[in-house]
Amino acid sequence: MAKKTNPKLIGGFVIGAIALAVVGVVAFGGSKFLTSTRKAVLYFSNSSLAGLDVGSPVTFRGVRVGSVTGVVIHYDVDNQTLQIPVYIEVELDKIQVVSGQHNIRNFEQLVDRGLRGQLVVQSFVTGQASIDFNFHPDTPINLVGGEPGMIELPTIPSDIDLLKANVTSVLQKIAALPLDEIASETLTTVKSANDLLGNLNGQVQPLSDNLKGALDQATLTLKEAHARLELRDGEPMQNLNETLADARRLVDDLNNNIGPLAKDALATLEQARHTLLAAQETVSPDSTLYFQLNRTLREIQAMASSIRVFADYMQRHPDALLTGKH
Repeated sequence: MAKKTNPKLIGGFVIGAIALAVVGVVAFGGSKFLTSTRKAVLYFSNSSLAGLDVGSPVTFRGVRVGSVTGVVIHYDVDNQTLQIPVYIEVELDKIQVVSGQHNIRNFEQLVDRGLRGQLVVQSFVTGQASIDFNFHPDTPINLVGGEPGMIELPTIPSDIDLLKANVTSVLQKIAALPLDEIASETLTTVKSANDLLGNLNGQVQPLSDNLKGALDQATLTLKEAHARLELRDGEPMQNLNETLADARRLVDDLNNNIGPLAKDALATLEQARHTLLAAQETVSPDSTLYFQLNRTLREIQAMASSIRVFADYMQRHPDALLTGKH
């Protein structure tokens, strides 16, 4: 009769197996065993994938959100084409949805807004590369469609590829230039400029000498004019200065004497007027002499008035005798 199996022993083996399985998953699979991920594929056309391998980081603006899971080469024998798809996994736990729903259409919407993948060299020493996502809305959406049923994210050339393209374009433009013809024309232009400078030098020297002579002559003329204008005896300016001084003294004399002279004249005329008035009283009003005395008295009054006006004007404008009436 067979011995009955111990149920406790069987249960211990089962529990031990489960524990070993959990430890194996944690040890070999890491924390990804319980992590929700989303797979996607990318194609980097005409770009070198050196430094990119399984486990390379996938980042968004430098923040790690996943890793590369595979890099293979697809060979189409019929069309003789080669493509290199890069498979990635994005850890959805790295992206927290703060509004709306988290579904597969989110990737499509982000792509429409300009989400693009780009190769980035992490270190020029080790050559390791990564894939960084960012928004580039001005770039086109280029999709290959080589993995039906899998999300394909568009890519753009790396900065190194752009630099190589720009350098290549510049070198091609330089190579297309007729350098020999340009060098020949440059030498001809330099020679013509040298000849022109030589001719100008021969023409400028006489002109410079003539200009120097004209400046020396102008300097002598100015010195002579300056000497003529100095207040020295016999010079025109000195004579004019003396004439003006004499005229000023004459005006001052007139100004000082016109007052007394006018007073004397007025006094004389007043005395003559009194004499004629006295004589008029003794002459008959019907006689010719009486008429002549009246006319003389009116002339004396007019003369006295004119003398007062002249004296007053000369007091206010003493230089009128020289410069004329103001």
